[in-house]
Amino acid sequence: MGLDLHLFSIPGKADFVIEKAKSNLFYAIDFDKILDVKTLRLHLKMIQRNLDVNTENRLEELIEDSIKVVHFYPNQNIENYNFYSRTRGYDTINYLLKHYLKDKNKIKVSEIFYSGIMIENDSQFLRFEYINQEKVNEIYNLLKCVEFDELIKYYNLEEMQNIVYKLIHPDKFVYLKEEFNELKRFYEEAEKLNAFVVVKIS
Repeated sequence: MGLDLHLFSIPGKADFVIEKAKSNLFYAIDFDKILDVKTLRLHLKMIQRNLDVNTENRLEELIEDSIKVVHFYPNQNIENYNFYSRTRGYDTINYLLKHYLKDKNKIKVSEIFYSGIMIENDSQFLRFEYINQEKVNEIYNLLKCVEFDELIKYYNLEEMQNIVYKLIHPDKFVYLKEEFNELKRFYEEAEKLNAFVVVKIS
């Protein structure tokens, strides 16, 4: 199974859903759908055919919470609050940032994608972590000062090819740059919302 990574932010006002996901394995199973009421309702409709009352109750709770959470976003629009790595270049970016930070002696945040706190769930194929508001603020303050052209100076193909997952090669740098800039925008919007960032790894 390959590794896919998706980040989405949860406004600080909606911290109750983070707490529920941390304390309830079954609530956490569908936590990635917390911003998608339509998908949750469809899932509920499918479950109702199986007469599974516990799952039905859990999904009804998630739907109620999803509606509340979406209301915390400006204009109830979640579009700017998701980051999905289309290139799967997050490990390349993470490597470059770690070396950039080491060189610049800014070791405060050394992991962008792998610094979350685990949210337990009852799934073999899906993992969730969350990054708290303080850490989100640190990452935002770090990223806003970094330009891709400066970052890419730390690219070393020979050193990276055996340790970086889905290494992005030089012919794809234009796409990696777009993705890095998307990541910066994502953390800028998350910081404005005083948000948690949820990391979905599948």
